[in-house]
Amino acid sequence: MTADERIDAVAAYGFTRRQAAFLTTVMLHSGVCLPRQHTRFAGIVFGHNTRDFFARLTARKFATAYECWRRGGAYYHVHHKGLYAAVGEPDNRNRRRPTVPRTVERLMLLDLVLGEPQIRWLATERDKQVFFLTERNLEHEKLPSLVFEQGGVRTVRYF
Repeated sequence: MTADERIDAVAAYGFTRRQAAFLTTVMLHSGVCLPRQHTRFAGIVFGHNTRDFFARLTARKFATAYECWRRGGAYYHVHHKGLYAAVGEPDNRNRRRPTVPRTVERLMLLDLVLGEPQIRWLATERDKQVFFLTERNLEHEKLPSLVFEQGGVRTVRYF
């Protein structure tokens, strides 16, 4: 699935293309975000557009707001299964609410991704596999992986 296909699929939920692009970036890289990250991504100042966007996310249950530790704001966890399915990741780990330390890590990761838009970020396991198998001509057996077995079911996780 291409980036444009993902953005179009999220926009079908009633978001503008810019909002859909932001949500796609959040879902693939962190699952959590701050309003300031949206304003940076969109190139706008904080105001009613940002407040309305996050109010709509929470009202439609696409995301849940959690009070920040300083009681001055909130961070948002995007968890809606339909949105994740729209970007081709219905069971992405970012749908699960992270612990506070993991939330901080993910917010910092999103800051990095948003701060370097010229870099091609490979967010999903599938994106990484496609890149290394097709563009770098690596053999499938050489990809880093972990194998899990439980009850006779074998799962291989790459990267």
